[in-house]
This record gives sequence, C-alpha cells and structure tokens, in this order.
Amino acid sequence: MLLKKLSTLFMVIIFICTTVLTQFAGAQNVSQATVLEDLEEIEMTLYGQAGEGSLIERVEYLEKELVGRTLPGTIGNRVKQLKEFIIDGTPEDLSVSFKIKLSQWILEERITSEPILKQIESLENTLFGEISDDVLAMRAENIFEVCFKDGKPQIEEVLIPAGTLVPIRFLSDVSSKKNKTGDTFAFEVAENIYIDGKLILPANHVGTGEVVEAKKAKILSRKGKLELAFKTTLALDGTVLNLVLGEEAEEENERIAWAIGAGVLGLIVLSNPIGLAAGALIPGKNVKIEEGSEMYLQVEKNTKAIIYVQ
Repeated sequence: MLLKKLSTLFMVIIFICTTVLTQFAGAQNVSQATVLEDLEEIEMTLYGQAGEGSLIERVEYLEKELVGRTLPGTIGNRVKQLKEFIIDGTPEDLSVSFKIKLSQWILEERITSEPILKQIESLENTLFGEISDDVLAMRAENIFEVCFKDGKPQIEEVLIPAGTLVPIRFLSDVSSKKNKTGDTFAFEVAENIYIDGKLILPANHVGTGEVVEAKKAKILSRKGKLELAFKTTLALDGTVLNLVLGEEAEEENERIAWAIGAGVLGLIVLSNPIGLAAGALIPGKNVKIEEGSEMYLQVEKNTKAIIYVQ
C-alpha cells in the first residue's frame, strides 16, 4: 500500500513538472472581468456550479483538486492556464475535458452533458470498480491511458463549415406568456453531427439560449412576441460553436415543420442574424415553444476544431 502511494505521488510530481507547470508558464496578464468569467466557466465544467469564497480561495481549491498543490504566477495567469489545461487544450496537449469525452465515447458511444467530475467518477466505476482518491489530473490520465494505447488517440484539426446544420431540442417550455426578457433556456443537440464520417458534435450536448424580448398577448389588440437568441454550444474538443437561425436552417425547419409544432409554424423570422422566433399572427394569442420541440440551427461561421478519427 505504501509503495503504491509513493508511486502515485511520484507520478503526480512528474505530471506537474512535465505537463501542468509547462502550461502555466508564460501566460499574459488578463483583465479581472475575464478572470472571473474564466474561473466560473472552469468550475461549471468541472462541478456543474460556480464556487464560493474569494477569488484566491477558489483558484487555490481548483489547483489542489487538480494537481494537489497551489501553483506559481499571478492570479490571472493561473486562471488562464487552468482554463487551457481543463477546457481548451491543443492538438499536442489535449484538455482534461476532451480526454474524458473521448474516453466516454470509446466506452459508451455517447457523451453526457454531466460535469467532468461526474463523468470521471462514472468512468472509474466502469473501468476500475471504484472511485479513486488521486488528484483529478491523474484520475483523468489513468482513464485516458486505459482507453487509448499510449494515451495517443488519432486526432486531426478540421474546419467546420459555416452553415453546417445542427438539430436542437428544447429542454423546457418557452413562451411569451410566462417568460420575461433576459430569461435563459436550455436546449440540447438532438443527434450526432459528423463531417466526412467524423464526429464533431455529440448528441445531448447542452447549449444555452436567451429570451431577447417577450411580450404577452392582449385580447383583440396585441399579439404575443417571443424573440430568442440561440447562443453557443461546444464541439467535441470544447471549441465554441456559435449557432444561429439562418437560411439553411430555415429550409430544414420548413421541411420538418411538423416537429416544431403548429404553434410556431410560420413564426420563424430571419431578419435578425442571431435568429429569432417571433409573434403569433393572431391578436390575443401567445407564442409557446413546448419542451421537446425540435428545430434546426446552423453554425454561424467557419470554425476550426479538433476531432477524433475513429
């Protein structure tokens, strides 16, 4: 048992020296606002919720969870490199998030939208029959090395063309009667998206939208109005994909109008580049998109992403 713990400690030290500290070197200063936004994104990715306490306390907690110790540098540089290590990554040094998603895909042929920590625990139970008490970086590496020989899957960088269609499914009701301007709503990718037979966007990945404007209908005078902005979702490697309601998506939505529902049929407007669904055509009638409704969005612009080549 002691030998095993010493061996694990030795591996963690090597991992810190060869991987983490290398990635933590040479970062540029960033603004306080960006630091807070990036920190919350990291916490949401790992745990599904933002942390509590001071900025320094939250960063130190993440570092200790990840590698077992705090790391050098300014607070801005430390957060930036935490994000690169956990979320962004590179083709040479894949992010923790990407490694876990690839491992889940290899084992289960699906990728859940659970926080990374939950995914790690599930994979550990599947592979080893127990949850490890190692630091998160080593836990992710152990899983990854079991799933891929020498920890080296075949990957490549591809260009996801603007206009690539993405079917989405609403995860809750959204209506001009109950929702207010500024409300957010969740949607998920309805099916796996491939380019040349290669997976770029897995089904069940969750995206976020915002109610740009909502107005209740008034009897005999005002029709309901519901304007929605479809924000980002993530490619398999964590690359941000901006999804919009454009011409290609409109054509598909017209073709599958039955899946959107009669209450929204004919209400899709393309005058706004972010995409919106607006207004009932009859005064006194509210707009409602029911949970489970499906429609198409499209990738806004050409976007490079790293994909796994099966």
